[in-house]
Amino acid sequence: MSGCRTKFNKVRFIVFILLLFIFQDKGLAQIEITGFFDVVHNHNFSENLNNGFQINQFEIDISSSYEGHISLGTAIAYDPELDNLNLAMAFLHYNLIKGHAMHPRREEELEHFGIVVGKFDIHFGLDYLSFASPDRPVVSQPLVIEKTIGGWNDIGIGIHMMRKFYVVELWAVNGFSEGFNLGGNFRFNLLPSLKLGLSHASDFNNTSERTNWLQGVDLQFEWEPIEIKSEYLWTNALYEGDLDTLGMNNREGFYFQVLTELEDMIDLPLFFTLRYGFCQAQVDRDLSGSCDSKIRYTLGLGYNFTENCSARIEIRSDHMKDLTAENTALFQLVVAY
Repeated sequence: MSGCRTKFNKVRFIVFILLLFIFQDKGLAQIEITGFFDVVHNHNFSENLNNGFQINQFEIDISSSYEGHISLGTAIAYDPELDNLNLAMAFLHYNLIKGHAMHPRREEELEHFGIVVGKFDIHFGLDYLSFASPDRPVVSQPLVIEKTIGGWNDIGIGIHMMRKFYVVELWAVNGFSEGFNLGGNFRFNLLPSLKLGLSHASDFNNTSERTNWLQGVDLQFEWEPIEIKSEYLWTNALYEGDLDTLGMNNREGFYFQVLTELEDMIDLPLFFTLRYGFCQAQVDRDLSGSCDSKIRYTLGLGYNFTENCSARIEIRSDHMKDLTAENTALFQLVVAY
């Protein structure tokens, strides 16, 4: 989301790191430093175009918890489009229920009631769990996510309650337009292996008039070694993580993804992914004579060298009405530390 990507501020980051180490030195804080990067090679068979090797993602995360219920976190991330470093995350998390305070970047499993203030990933739907390359079994985002909210990261305040059978998350952030965004994500554990999620968010201008909105439904099913997840999103006036320059254009779509670990079956640390995605809009952005509509088939195969290092191959085929399919192969090496 271009409107919310803040330029990396070296002075503030250095001050933040110094504070963390001061707390650590006094025994008040527990510092955790993690990170990851991945290298991608892209070849477009339809155009016989080889894009060479590129750094896709690089990130360093630093988190610190102290006094039993307070945690701080920050992340520096490489932006391949701008070829620079950005401040991807900077938050303070306050746990209102005494207990473990570390607030992870993505998925939370411990029951608690907390408030987070700063810059953080917005927990809309399911795909935020896979923003980081080590967490995504293939290289690319689902088509409908790519064409709507992208990797939604924003600045504001969030409230969340994690319980055994449900999760409630509410936020007030800057949003996609000039004004503010109000939204929430509600998740229910229908069965031990089945989860249902409902998400909604709306942007309002400074006069409290709603300017655009997005909503979604998702399902997640886990039965080792198989994981199935699916999302359906429909949005208004959003395109690729930003405001749609063509105005109040509705866009909708869904994806269905199956991931399975193959190690128990073939005694090799392989994982296999199949995904079907669809997205359509009300306008003819590419001037093809019909409203934008695309179907994407994705096949992925990965190999785990270690717990923190893996290689992936993705074969992707994009189909648009009356046009030749665009076929792409992507090769990726992912390292986490």
